[in-house]
Amino acid sequence: MTNHWIDLKNSDCIMIMGSNAAENHPMSFKYVTQAMDNGAILINVDPRFTRTSAKADLFAQIRPGTDIAFINGLIRYAIENGYYHEAYVRNYTNALCKINEGFDFTDGLFTGYDAASKSYADKSTWQYQKDGDNNVFADDLDDPDCAFQLLRNHVSRYTPEVVSQITGVSESRFLEIAEAYVKGTYQDDKVGTIMYAMGWTQHTTGVQNIRAFSILQLLLGNMGRAGGGVNALRGESNVQGSTDHGLLSHLLPGYLKAPAASDQTLADYLTRVTPANINGDKSVNYWKNTKKFVVSLLKDYYGESATAENDFLFNNLPKTSGDYSHMALFKAMDEGIIKGLICMGQNPAVGGPNAEHERS
Repeated sequence: MTNHWIDLKNSDCIMIMGSNAAENHPMSFKYVTQAMDNGAILINVDPRFTRTSAKADLFAQIRPGTDIAFINGLIRYAIENGYYHEAYVRNYTNALCKINEGFDFTDGLFTGYDAASKSYADKSTWQYQKDGDNNVFADDLDDPDCAFQLLRNHVSRYTPEVVSQITGVSESRFLEIAEAYVKGTYQDDKVGTIMYAMGWTQHTTGVQNIRAFSILQLLLGNMGRAGGGVNALRGESNVQGSTDHGLLSHLLPGYLKAPAASDQTLADYLTRVTPANINGDKSVNYWKNTKKFVVSLLKDYYGESATAENDFLFNNLPKTSGDYSHMALFKAMDEGIIKGLICMGQNPAVGGPNAEHERS
């Protein structure tokens, strides 16, 4: 999450999708209530009418799996009506970056798709126009090659009528929500936040759900501000703390990937896990700093004993040799490999992504 729970009280408008915060995350909802006491509007979009819905100023009952169409409709509403924070969009997003002229998006497919292998064999057009090592920027948001215009063209199909047909939400209710959230939070003196949980992430399109939210918040200038952001409430016992502290099988502290048995040296590990800079040294690629992060962690573990000469004692770290994730463990139980389970603070019989298999 980009903000913290206490910060929710600073919001002027709160939209909750994919979450029943009032019932499942009551401590977060405490601060939602404080915001509402200060005049904030609460919007809830959900297939079910929940306790959160009962507290909301505006509720929309959406068809399951149609969230992206709803958010794309809000993005279109913002762009077509000029309800976006232009200074923020110009200075703090990639909206002015000109996209490679060979890139296209037709019938739901990007350029480079290979029908035979059902995969993207050529991603060479998936980048910005370049001038040497530098990205090429448009002078204005009206430039047809800039990212802003590609976004505008893409969401142009999501009119209130189309959104209503796809989601089942009436046009009038959709427009009420659009006015409250989009028109109501793009100004300098207003801010809106979005809250979600596993009702958004446990989809085949879960990543795209979050991307759509992020795009909307960037357009409105709601990122990096008190009372704003895109905020995950999670759905399992202490999943955030487990992740942050490196207690999960696939991560070290700091969200660094766990070493595999094949990583015999630090160099092997870095080659495997560090993403390439597709835009060179100027790439907006946070994880290009993976080496710095890992070395810092190892020095924190082993102090002065961790040196370049001994590979910063990288081989002291445990190496993974299999899949120890949630569903893989239940598969191993089903196959008789794991004979027993001690379960604390969690109910996998109802809380996992394949509860029927977990119960069996």
